[in-house]
Amino acid sequence: MDVKQLFSLKDKVAIITGGSKGLGLMMAEGFAEAGAKLVLCSRKLDQCEQAAEKIRELGAECIALACDVADPDDVKKVVAASIKEFKKIDILVNNAGMAWGDELEDTPLERWDQMYNTNVRGTFLCTTEAGKHMIANGGGKIINLTSMTAFKASDPAIAITPAYASTKGALVSLTRSLARYWAKHNITVNAIAPGIFPSNATKGLDKKIDIMEAAIPLGRLGYTDDFKGVAVFLASPAADYITGHVLVVDGGMVT
Repeated sequence: MDVKQLFSLKDKVAIITGGSKGLGLMMAEGFAEAGAKLVLCSRKLDQCEQAAEKIRELGAECIALACDVADPDDVKKVVAASIKEFKKIDILVNNAGMAWGDELEDTPLERWDQMYNTNVRGTFLCTTEAGKHMIANGGGKIINLTSMTAFKASDPAIAITPAYASTKGALVSLTRSLARYWAKHNITVNAIAPGIFPSNATKGLDKKIDIMEAAIPLGRLGYTDDFKGVAVFLASPAADYITGHVLVVDGGMVT
């Protein structure tokens, strides 16, 4: 297999949760350019449809579905619709997430529960439902979106995120454990830990760009081209011998 084939996703079917914007849309663009067929899902169907149209303009087949990843019925519907449309699921990207920045003592229990429901429960539900299909089909690839805050507390001058970081730490442990247990099914389970990428989740930090860039050894925030290739790599045959790994994409912040 030559290098172009190693990094190709031709005819692969990928579900990306939270795929309508931000990192999800960045990954969707990369997958489309690599030849994949896409299923994008998010809670807001209209935004998801807009994102899917952008992906179709790249020449890829793509469907948009409404889904609250914390709702088991929604997740089952997405997996069933994906199989009905494309006959299989090769790749699952657990990207849907919720962030919250505040001191732990000032974090409302409601917010704590919302983050765990989306970030952890949602990943569990999507992984187990899509995983059943992958196990029956003889393999697949799962990519979980964690965060650099799973490894290093964020700078208080930028954001204070103990509750959010705890959800992302849980995903690191889940990734490593599941990689071991599902290797027998030819399913690789890896994660990406992004640093600071402009998105809806970081809009409140717009006034702190100078502080953020000063904290990043490479001196700048991350952008689409810094991220989409990483996701394509982990989803492609080039990463067939990699499992249980967390790839940090943060410009050097955790060093």
